[in-house]
Amino acid sequence: MSSESQRRVRILAIEHERGTGPERFGEWLVEAGAEVVVTRPYLGEVIPALGSEDNGSFDALIVLGGSAGPTEDAENPWFPEVRELLRRSIAGEFPSLNICLGGEMLAVAGDAPITRRAHPQIGIYELGATSAGESDPVFGALAGMSLPSVLFHQEEMGLPSGAELLITGSDAPVQAFRLGELAWGTQFHPETDATQIARWLNGNDLALPAGKTEDSIIAEVEVYDSALVDNGRRLARSFVGFLEGRR
Repeated sequence: MSSESQRRVRILAIEHERGTGPERFGEWLVEAGAEVVVTRPYLGEVIPALGSEDNGSFDALIVLGGSAGPTEDAENPWFPEVRELLRRSIAGEFPSLNICLGGEMLAVAGDAPITRRAHPQIGIYELGATSAGESDPVFGALAGMSLPSVLFHQEEMGLPSGAELLITGSDAPVQAFRLGELAWGTQFHPETDATQIARWLNGNDLALPAGKTEDSIIAEVEVYDSALVDNGRRLARSFVGFLEGRR
């Protein structure tokens, strides 16, 4: 067996701001056999090389969430570099799995529209896999599952031309998609839990959805935690399995 096949798959995660790390999704990726390295460009850290053309040492990219919009480059000067990485992922250079803001950045890289919702989506929303999602090499792991999911966003992405809609539900129907063969984006958060949501609510000035309070949002995330863990772990294992199968 070659040394290449023996080493763990290495995943680079880009964190855009404090408090938005890979959290337990990162732990599940490690549990599934991956090594996860987090880079924090908001602290001045350089984004390492990805892809064989750059002699990159990573097998995949994860772009995480954050409070910014996907084109707020003045406040986040590394955003153009990230969107260019996502264009390369779309073109098939390396796999990427992109969460919330990351998914919105992937949509922008695929020339899809981003709109500002009149009312944010915050809390648990029931989602479901499409037929394309059921046959997807990564998201197929969620086929047939009940998918209560955490949403925390006000920007809403359209579906890029040529993309496959994988997960849908709520009045923001694009909840996960694949663009090309190797680039996935989600609107929902597979990584978060009630503790992180409480921190986000404490530091956010978004108006809450009608009928919800901070306490009720935290409570509903707690109620559905076992399903969130099960589905998030399934997705992490599936992504790592996909990466291992490419070697």
